[in-house]
Amino acid sequence: MDESRTFAQAVQARLASDILNGHLAPGTRLRLQAMCDIYQVSMSPLREALAGLSGRGLVVQEGQRGFHVARASADDLRDVTETRVRIEATALRLSIERGDDVWEAGVLAAHHRLSRRPRRNEMLIDETWEELHRGYHTALIAACGLPRLLGFCTMLHDHFDRYRRLAVLHGDRHPVLKSSHAALVKAALDKDIQRAEGLLAAHIRETTAQFVLLLGAEGLAHLSAPVE
Repeated sequence: MDESRTFAQAVQARLASDILNGHLAPGTRLRLQAMCDIYQVSMSPLREALAGLSGRGLVVQEGQRGFHVARASADDLRDVTETRVRIEATALRLSIERGDDVWEAGVLAAHHRLSRRPRRNEMLIDETWEELHRGYHTALIAACGLPRLLGFCTMLHDHFDRYRRLAVLHGDRHPVLKSSHAALVKAALDKDIQRAEGLLAAHIRETTAQFVLLLGAEGLAHLSAPVE
């Protein structure tokens, strides 16, 4: 991999982090020269980074008008939620059908690591927890055998996690959820596909309901407003 491509990927990672953490608000116009100055990067790797983020749906390009951070709204959250339910449930079903002892061990290890790191009220955005939580969900579907399907799941997780972070920061607390991670692991390892799919769907939808509660009508309206 050449140095310019590596640099562009590093810039993309920084931009993605700023978008996911809400430092770049939904709808924010990304003015190229200003971005070059902020991120200390030349125009070519910046454009490459923005193109990569556009492919992930975190940035939108509008013809000659340039780039802006993908907007957020109640309708978009519902879209992300229901698409994730269907796509991730498919990956989970295939993973359960195809999973072997190595997959089972990976699921148990990921759940153990997550359970040992509960969220704390004094830390609204805990990057370690975010990584462990993503790892837990990824482990469950890791044996599906379809790299593109896993890629779609990763993209949906990016969007879903952005809403969680926005909701937590706006509501100044974490979502209050039923503990379903252990039950989902048990259903998956028991090869109970129907129960596992039902638990996953309920978990995702319950989490979305908490996002809406934390954001409130005012917060959702604010997310929908374009930012220049």
